[in-house]
Amino acid sequence: MNKDCEIVSVIVPVYNVEKYLRRCVDSILNQTYQNIEIILVDDGSPDNCGAICDDYQNTDYRVKVIHKKNGGLSDARNVAISQTSGEYITFVDSDDWVSPYYVEHLYKAVSMWQADLGSSWFENVFDKQVPQSKSEMKLVKCECLTSKECLKKLLYQDGVETSAWGKIYKRELFKQLRYPVGKLYEDIPVTYQAIKTSNRIAVISNIDYYYFQRTDSIQYQQFNLKKLDGVFHCRQLMESVKWDYPELSSAAECRYFSTVCNILFQIHATEFEQQKSELWSEVKKYRKNVLLDNAGRKKARLAAILSFGGYNLLSKVYKKTQGRG
Repeated sequence: MNKDCEIVSVIVPVYNVEKYLRRCVDSILNQTYQNIEIILVDDGSPDNCGAICDDYQNTDYRVKVIHKKNGGLSDARNVAISQTSGEYITFVDSDDWVSPYYVEHLYKAVSMWQADLGSSWFENVFDKQVPQSKSEMKLVKCECLTSKECLKKLLYQDGVETSAWGKIYKRELFKQLRYPVGKLYEDIPVTYQAIKTSNRIAVISNIDYYYFQRTDSIQYQQFNLKKLDGVFHCRQLMESVKWDYPELSSAAECRYFSTVCNILFQIHATEFEQQKSELWSEVKKYRKNVLLDNAGRKKARLAAILSFGGYNLLSKVYKKTQGRG
């Protein structure tokens, strides 16, 4: 790449991932777009991650390390955002990795359309599996969307997700925007605001991000009350969309319905019967609208149909469709 190209800041929050960290950082260092700074945020990691980060800083001038007291994923991202020097920002989680073209593709896409935000796609990679996709050198299906068009895709989970990673942002988007500290599913409100305040969004179909599904990840941990953050954030998302983009109300309800189902069927312990009952009430509240939404996601509409057969039927089918790998 031309050395005159703008700097892209790659933020990597690091916590208790000694086993996976080198795979992640090496994939970033091997980018075809070389004009990058890599900010590794050691979030008080109890393992050897801090030392590994320092090794990278001592061997590559593009790596900058921040050591801080543990504050969680959002806090680590926020601290790094304030110390970036790049014109653009992208995030990579430290147990994931990226293709050699990850930054180049995103940068090309936003440059082509003079966009404020760019989004690519990803592959879920499970334990003891290898990626099934192959990285394309050229951009795949690069399109320029308005905020409303992009949000519609996000709400229907059609090639755009709420994740912080897999995207590139003009740094100006984060002048006032920060991730909510101490919350799970923190990406949801920030991604919404970033899209909403963008004049143009470049969306590509390149699979350049490998999302590692660890058995000890939040998604696969037993239900706890913190997981209700996902329901809270998605409800706020739905309400914000209905206010800002009334024409996307059905799409927002579909996204909320999907999130409620996802959290609901993680509940197994009897101590959470009240939460289970409340979430089931939400399923029943929105299922008719989801079912009648012809543009709705097929999986969500199927869940809506099955819900009329009762909790046990939907639960049984849902669990069968959530097999890992």
